[in-house]
Amino acid sequence: MTDPADTLAAQLAPYRETPGIAAALLISRDGFVVAADAEPDFKSEAVAAQVAGVIDIGARLAAEVGRPAARYISVDFDDLNLLLAPFGRELMLVLAGSPSVLSCEYRLIKPDA
Repeated sequence: MTDPADTLAAQLAPYRETPGIAAALLISRDGFVVAADAEPDFKSEAVAAQVAGVIDIGARLAAEVGRPAARYISVDFDDLNLLLAPFGRELMLVLAGSPSVLSCEYRLIKPDA
């Protein structure tokens, strides 16, 4: 019988095939690693625990502004970016990578005058 965690880990492999992606994690919303494909020195469990806090803050902020929870959250550092995205109904995908391969670009869209 195939272990569900192995099946989920196999779904993470394509993300890690991109050079510059240090980790691809599937985490529960309470911060536990369900599956991981990461570089050996990447602290998957610690990152997952902290990401749960980010998800919670995002949910509280959404409630304050009267919106549903954010679908995607990005955290940009000088040399590492994180992208949090829903993965099914119960899990979050966390990608960690260099800014050259993982970034979110924002722009102000001005209405036609």
